[in-house]
Order: sequence, then C-alpha cells, then structure tokens
Amino acid sequence: MRIGRDASYSRTVRSMWKITVVALLAAIALVPGAAGSPSADLSAIARDYASGRDITPCRFTRAQLEGARALVNADVETYAAGLGAAMDREIKRWKDGGCTAKQTTVAAGSRLVIVKVQPKGGAPKESVTIRNRSKRTVNLKGYALRDAGDHTLKFRATTLKAGRSLRAVTGCRKGSKRSGRRANSWYFCRSRQIWDDAGDTVELLGPGGGLLARKTYGG
Repeated sequence: MRIGRDASYSRTVRSMWKITVVALLAAIALVPGAAGSPSADLSAIARDYASGRDITPCRFTRAQLEGARALVNADVETYAAGLGAAMDREIKRWKDGGCTAKQTTVAAGSRLVIVKVQPKGGAPKESVTIRNRSKRTVNLKGYALRDAGDHTLKFRATTLKAGRSLRAVTGCRKGSKRSGRRANSWYFCRSRQIWDDAGDTVELLGPGGGLLARKTYGG
C-alpha cells in the first residue's frame, strides 16, 4: 500500500509542476515589453529552473541571463519563487569566472559554430552553415536557429558528424513541400525569408535554450 501511495503522490507532484510551468510561461508572455530574444530566453531559463528548482550551471550565457533577468517581475516570481535569485547566482558565477570554455561546452553538450551566413535570395536560397568541432556526432533534434527579431527555425531529428558541416536552408528543397535533409543540407521548408539581407544576428540554441553560437553580419 505504501508503494501505491508514493506513486500516487509522485504523479500528483508532477502534475502540479506541469500546471505551475504553464502558468509561469503565461506570466512571462504577459510581461510588459517582453518582446524579442530576452523573453524567449526567460522562457527557456524558466523551464530549466522548473525541472529541478535550479538553473543548470553555465548552460545560459551571461548576456542571456542579464537580458532575461530584467523581465522577472512579481507575476513571474509568483509562479517561480526564487527564479530571480537563481539567475543572480548564475550571473555572479559568470562574473567570478566560474564558467570556463570547458564548462560551457559540457553544459551545452557540443561544440557547434556558425561558419557562414548566406542571407540573400529569399527563403529558397538563404542559409546558415554550422560546423561540429567536437569529436562526436551530435543529434540536432530540438536545436534551433534564431534571428534578432526572435524568429526561430527548429531542427527535427538529424545528426551532424564530428568535423562535418551542415547547411541549413530556410526554404524547401526543390520538388518537396516538407522539411528534411538532403546530403549535407537541411531544409526547414519555410515560405518566408528569415535572415535580413542588410544585416542580422544569427544564434544557435541548444535543446535546452542555451546559446551555443552567435554570428552577426552586415549592418
């Protein structure tokens, strides 16, 4: 009987956490002025915090934490008591030099870099090329590319071998209407252009929302 009660209690706690997380994300969406990347970062940080009442060390950059911290108000703290303090601890960790290159790589789980941005030609031709500089294959499921306006392109299940590059094309592959891979290119199959011809910032985010790489061009 005790096992049954413990299992029931565990399910109840998980259900309560799910409700809390949903309410928290709704509160974030209503934060005045919460537009663009900082609000998306706050959502990612909040999810990470909700999973264990703490923030994974060095997963989010100092810039992400500081931008998102400015959006934490009373409504957010109502559903995630201690989130602001947890973010302050992570910011202090960065200021104190506690997040080394090795630690951030471990937290991210990979060493991926953006090596090229081709912004012209509309959705069918614009692309971002990423390279895996680690010594292992990376599953890109849940990873995403994001611009300065918070437009996001998310990868489905595909892999990138060690030392190899992948060209991520905004539009569809010729003759196809679905996202997917062809050789060394991944096609998101979006109809609208994402990257600004005149200049933009491209960010590569890990599955947990942590910033892995950033490249600014033009402007």
